[in-house]
Amino acid sequence: MCEIWDLNQLTIPPRSILHHLELARINTPYVESLTSHIVRLAESHSVYPGVLMERQIAPLVEKQYASANLHKIYNYTGALNGTGVMASDLVQAVGSLTAHTNLHLLTMLPWSEVFPSRGLLRHSRAWCPMCYEEQYSNHQEICDFLLWTLDVVEICPIHHQRLCHTCPYCKQPNLPLAWRSRAGYCSKCGEWLGNSSHGPLFERSDLSETELGWLSWAANAVGEILATTPKLTSKVSKNRVARGLSACVDLFTEGNIAEFARLVQVPKNTVWLWCKGKNSPQMDTLVRLCFCLNISVLDLLTQEQIEVPAEPVRLLPKSCCQTKRRADIKLTDLKQVELQLEAVFLDHKLPPPSLEAIAKSLGYHRKTLYRNFKALCRAISAKYVQYEKTRYLNSIEACSEEVQQVVLRLNAQGVYPSEARVSHFLTKPGYLRYKKIRTVLQKTRESLSSRGIE
Repeated sequence: MCEIWDLNQLTIPPRSILHHLELARINTPYVESLTSHIVRLAESHSVYPGVLMERQIAPLVEKQYASANLHKIYNYTGALNGTGVMASDLVQAVGSLTAHTNLHLLTMLPWSEVFPSRGLLRHSRAWCPMCYEEQYSNHQEICDFLLWTLDVVEICPIHHQRLCHTCPYCKQPNLPLAWRSRAGYCSKCGEWLGNSSHGPLFERSDLSETELGWLSWAANAVGEILATTPKLTSKVSKNRVARGLSACVDLFTEGNIAEFARLVQVPKNTVWLWCKGKNSPQMDTLVRLCFCLNISVLDLLTQEQIEVPAEPVRLLPKSCCQTKRRADIKLTDLKQVELQLEAVFLDHKLPPPSLEAIAKSLGYHRKTLYRNFKALCRAISAKYVQYEKTRYLNSIEACSEEVQQVVLRLNAQGVYPSEARVSHFLTKPGYLRYKKIRTVLQKTRESLSSRGIE
């Protein structure tokens, strides 16, 4: 036998079911989002993201929102990049399919204890066309940045222009993840969204120097947080934010909460709740506060000591102090918006979107739509309410039957079916908070007792 032959069995590492794609732009402010990674993953397998979600990912997520296909969660796909259960479940499912262990870095999950989910993420897709064009020209992976999914980021920190929200060709907004999503392209009409010479150019924003300064600062501050995420050894706690804000009150106003509240233009009781750790400020609020104090958002979240800046405290531009208001509908756009609302109403896909979700996707306030299209808005709202009512009743009925089966099974095993034991076996244990479900539990136990079975 040849001496160089090694007849020992080779140790082959386990193989992933799906491609183990490299995570794009990790350790930078421009890390890709989880929904973007799924789009690239689907493209690498030559299937639509909807097919990938339905056939491979959804079966691994044993939750109602992923029980069938992507059509079930269209209006909530923004949450897949967030801090909640949907993001966590998707990270685990995709991780098991691709052998990735750090997909959570493509979401806001590492900051789940710091930033409330409310006001954190956009409900529709946003992008910078010039970033797309540069990725294409430089032969880089075309992807959507996690930075673009955050509601507080309104401009591209690289090109200093507003992010786009509607396709320049079909004039339609895009969802963060749709059945036919493709990075850099419109999921509705399929056109390229980059700022190329073959398509319409996107005009630069007509922002004042002060507004541009604030928006650039906000985008860079959030980007700094995302770039630091992989270096965190553990989640930043809610108490850390409270300590940081308390330190700011001591540094800037010598512990006077009322004066500090006036300084940062926030109600006094709100500041007090923040400092006590009872509430956490939303990301946009925290970024505004740090801008006013001229301190780093990242330092506030991670450093024990905060230095007082040499520059005086700044005030936000008046246009940015108040909650963002959506513009009224132009006369030239009234017919187009009406057609979009009619299409939504006539669409039989489930679940039907709420009027609030439709307004956000169109870029208008709910009251603005109601003022211009009262009958249509009432019909859409009624359709949504009826669906939610039916879904609730069906869930209650299903849970009631499940409670009965669990009680009978525990009783057959000689175990007393207490509320705690029954809840352990329920698909939705939280439903025991409803009086009807608890009544079913009580009556089932009484029935067993009256028959002498218990």
